[in-house]
Amino acid sequence: MRKSLYGALAGGLATLAMVGSAAAAGGMPQLDVHDFAPQLVWLAIAFMILYFVMSRLAVPAIADTLAKRQAKIQGDLDAAEKANEETRALVAAYEKRLADAREEARRLTREQGEADGAVATSRFNALHDRLAKQIDEAEKRIARQRDDVMAGLEHMASDIGRDVYAKLAGQPADSGALAGKITAAIKGDGR
Repeated sequence: MRKSLYGALAGGLATLAMVGSAAAAGGMPQLDVHDFAPQLVWLAIAFMILYFVMSRLAVPAIADTLAKRQAKIQGDLDAAEKANEETRALVAAYEKRLADAREEARRLTREQGEADGAVATSRFNALHDRLAKQIDEAEKRIARQRDDVMAGLEHMASDIGRDVYAKLAGQPADSGALAGKITAAIKGDGR
């Protein structure tokens, strides 16, 4: 392996030497072996100048841009967290107001139900009183009509009893005794 590495390195140097001599003969001057040392020096000088310019100008500008970007991202994250907390607070306040509104609605419904119940009770009582009055009046009317019917029945029974007694006995009946017997029979005395 070492032999092949050394062989490759020797082949490369030989090729470089041939190219260098060809470059000196009018080929490419950067491939001339005699000009390698000054080219390396100028390469080092250009590298140092570029390194100095990059380290003094470009890298701080890039670092500043990255710092500003990171600060903006952090500011946005902080603002988002603050907005999130405010949203949570608003949601909590909304839920509390919603619960209060529901409780108020329940209270109002309960009060309205009680008021409606009181109105219904007063209407029921008024209707009950009116119906009780109508029932009392109807009972009095029925009692008067019953008394009228009973008086009419007594009078009819008295007339029929007088006529029957007169036909059966052949003489007129005693009105006072007959009226007493008819009244007792109607009332259920039955003697």
